[in-house]
Amino acid sequence: MEPGEWDIEVRHWGFESALGRIAVAPGALPAEWRLSVAPPSASAAGEVKLPTPHRAEPGLLPPDADPADASESFLVAGSLSRGLEIEPKDDELGKLRTDWVKDVDKGPPLPGAPKPEKQLAGVQGRFEAPGEFAGFGGPASGGPATPKPKPEPKKKEGKKEPGVAVFGNRVNRRRDKLHGSAFASQRNSALDARPYAFTGQPAAKPSYAQTRTGLAVGGPLYIPKLVDSERTFVFLSYSATRSRNPYHATATLPSVAERRGDFSDSHAPEAVLVFDPSSHLPFPAQRISASRIGFAARGLAALIPLPNLAGRAQNYVIDASLPQNSDEISARVNHSVSARDHVDVSWAAQFRRGENAQLYGFRDTSDGSGLSAGASWLHSLGGMSINILRSTDSRSRNGVTPFFAFGRDVARDLGLRGPSSDPVNFGPPNLNFTNFGALADASAMLRRDRTLSVSDAFKWHREEHKVDAGIEFRRTQLNSRTDQNARGSFVFSGLATSRIDDGQPAAGTGFDFADFLLGLPQSSSIRFGSADTDFRGSVWSAFLQDDWKGHPRLSLKYGLRYEYFQPLWEKYDRIANLDIAPGFTAVAAVTPGLAGPFTGRFPRALVEPDRNNFSPRAGLAWRPFEESRLTVRLGYGVFFDGSIFQRFPAQLAAQPPFAKTAAVNTSAAHVLTLEDGFAAAPAQTISNTFAVDRNYRAGYAQTWNLSVKHDLAGHMGYEAGYLGTKGTRLNVQRMPNRSAPGSPLTAEDRRRIGNAVGFAFDSSEGNSIFHAVQLKLIRHFHRGLGAEALYTLSKSIDNVSTFGGGGVIVAQDDRNLRLERGLSGFDQRHRVGISWLWNVPAGDTATLLRADTWWSRLLGNWTAGGTLFRSSGAPLTARVLGNRSDAGGTGAVGAGRADATGEPVHGSAAFFNQSAFRVPPAGRFGNAARNTIPGRAQLAANLAVARSFRLFDDRRKLEFRAESTNFANHPAITAFGTVVNSAEYSLATGAQPMRTVVLHLRVRF
Repeated sequence: MEPGEWDIEVRHWGFESALGRIAVAPGALPAEWRLSVAPPSASAAGEVKLPTPHRAEPGLLPPDADPADASESFLVAGSLSRGLEIEPKDDELGKLRTDWVKDVDKGPPLPGAPKPEKQLAGVQGRFEAPGEFAGFGGPASGGPATPKPKPEPKKKEGKKEPGVAVFGNRVNRRRDKLHGSAFASQRNSALDARPYAFTGQPAAKPSYAQTRTGLAVGGPLYIPKLVDSERTFVFLSYSATRSRNPYHATATLPSVAERRGDFSDSHAPEAVLVFDPSSHLPFPAQRISASRIGFAARGLAALIPLPNLAGRAQNYVIDASLPQNSDEISARVNHSVSARDHVDVSWAAQFRRGENAQLYGFRDTSDGSGLSAGASWLHSLGGMSINILRSTDSRSRNGVTPFFAFGRDVARDLGLRGPSSDPVNFGPPNLNFTNFGALADASAMLRRDRTLSVSDAFKWHREEHKVDAGIEFRRTQLNSRTDQNARGSFVFSGLATSRIDDGQPAAGTGFDFADFLLGLPQSSSIRFGSADTDFRGSVWSAFLQDDWKGHPRLSLKYGLRYEYFQPLWEKYDRIANLDIAPGFTAVAAVTPGLAGPFTGRFPRALVEPDRNNFSPRAGLAWRPFEESRLTVRLGYGVFFDGSIFQRFPAQLAAQPPFAKTAAVNTSAAHVLTLEDGFAAAPAQTISNTFAVDRNYRAGYAQTWNLSVKHDLAGHMGYEAGYLGTKGTRLNVQRMPNRSAPGSPLTAEDRRRIGNAVGFAFDSSEGNSIFHAVQLKLIRHFHRGLGAEALYTLSKSIDNVSTFGGGGVIVAQDDRNLRLERGLSGFDQRHRVGISWLWNVPAGDTATLLRADTWWSRLLGNWTAGGTLFRSSGAPLTARVLGNRSDAGGTGAVGAGRADATGEPVHGSAAFFNQSAFRVPPAGRFGNAARNTIPGRAQLAANLAVARSFRLFDDRRKLEFRAESTNFANHPAITAFGTVVNSAEYSLATGAQPMRTVVLHLRVRF
């Protein structure tokens, strides 16, 4: 570019356009503007831009955040432990505020706003200079360029100077004062591909549609003849979603012959023999006579759908379209009280309703609402210092009404004794089988939550230091009414119809559905009473960080965060825990404020507070050579998971002495039946089924990384890096009161603690380690094309597969937790991702085909982009269920693993070699480790095209976008049957969605 001043507009699909003026000095080096997805430090006119970040729940990422970002970024809005706080994808109010900030016809800048950065390479504005610290691999801390303001238009004589406003003033009050947009998006089954038939049989495609519409407007407060304020801005937004979402599920269900008691052709996965539990002899011809099938079993069997596909396995499919509707409305008011003080008030509400389908076709209804309000006060302290005080109040209501609620009392009509008699809990018990899909229905639930928060943030910026500090207090109320298992649950494993040899079920004998027809479950569980719980708790946090640029090529960011997560306590003390003696030799039930016989008095929350959660974080960015574009970055941080203290309190509720709980296994002395399975009182005096370590501590992760980035000639660049994460004090769930190996028929008599039933125990003794090496190749956007390729080689090992939650994976052997260590369930060894963006070289802004012809106008100004992702599959675990999984005498509870035969897992025509695993010998746990079956590789290709059409002027635009996920319609298996003694062993049980298409249309005015 020749020396002088140039006006430049940067357009990039997916971003707001940026307009700026640069001054090019003679002999200046080439300047480069880089768009960065980060809140800018200053607006186009030097005003402070105040983003309103989305506040995620503690310990949880926003739905559109990359989980890796939570480990790599630095303090974001003073709260990294809650992950990146990202603006929602369709934050219309945020876009409107951005439009106002970019307006060049505004009044004077906000007093105390940051000054423009020093000129770099002869260009005025802020740029991402090599060596500038950008967090732990996250986006750069700087924002877009701060262009030189255009000269203010001459004012008419006598015209009053407009006041200061946070989001801009309109100097010409005769111009349009309203900014806004209207949008609509549509997804329809007519454009989507048919689900992948992983069962080998044709898959139906249900008819469904999803429509989302909305309108957002904003501008100076103006009510004709009443109010015309240039200091107050109002923003309003409304959106509605009307959809029918597809539901697709497959399962194996009993055949017509099996329902009649004929098991002569049953396989699980091999042919089985069923024995008469009264005579201990095989049933003649493997058939149970009709007279032996109980009344309750016949009634429950009528609720199980008939197979609708051919074959023994995966002979049932259900397809449905489920309504899911929602409405959202929000409003925000910004007012400049004075040159130093600015007030922001916001309000939002949401209303939702829908249905959820169960495998057998039952549909539960759900409804909910949310309401939030907030107010903030920004006060300029002069210079480059500001203080922001904010308060929020959010409330939510969620309800679920099961299919059978307030209808027929199925349990009573079938003669089942013991379930809840509350009409909202009417319905059949849950039925769980080894070989067949389960009968399940949701529990009735009404939950009302409220969160109050107050925070104060202080920003003090100088030439070399940018100091940020803040404190926050958050008060949480979790109020719910639900009975977690009011209808009860039965497990049928085939134990009752097995041949018993030396107290153990013989291989190849027993069948789960035969047990069901005889009305003989292996275990039962029920839990109801004291349905109302009102939990209370608070979180205190504070942070201090400094971004120090002591040298043009060196920057250092360091800080410290403190968090205290108060364990939730119940308002009326209706919770119970277990006081546990050393070595799990004895237990005693305790309630809030009481002293246990083994460890003394318990606090009100029944869990001791953890006040030692200090999180140091530091990052360094260094450009070793002055004339080089090589940048080195280092980072380290500690992150705590406080959300665990909100997850287990509900398990401590609804336990004796406040509620009825029971978890009973059948035995030779007390045989369980369908009719009396829930009424049978356990032989033990302590029937609490859940406990948590009173000294539970919040889990934390240490992350560290190193990266080297270098920009090459020809608009190319590369980045190589390493990332490590060490998880400590992660949640582990155990079953410490298991029986010693032996006969399952005498398990209840051999429990470790004789006066207590089997109970789950949560403790913070898990750990993990993750290492990853990454290589990224970058083609910076130039001449209408930009691309990026990222390869990751990683490995993750743990003894729990989720940060802060291993509740769904119960340790197989409580006496040997070391055997739980293995590959993480999310481990993917290789991952390759390619993304690209291309502007079609035609149209008024193109480098080619700029002729003013009809075909140039038709093809011009289109943008296309896409991603291609290929990864190794997540590993799976070979498991054992049914009558041979009870090595410890605890029924179907736990995670029994298979035996490894020594044969290679690969090498079979199926998804993996079935012969690599087998059922372990009776009375022994399986020796196969967790996650030893490699998952199938995944491939996904996504594509999007977009175009913006000018309407009358640059401010009014029509935007069109079409997005397609899995554009190549490539099938990818995501789940397999890994229970070695199940009819679905080694079969595919799930696949990712096939091609979907969503159309978007937006009008900006």
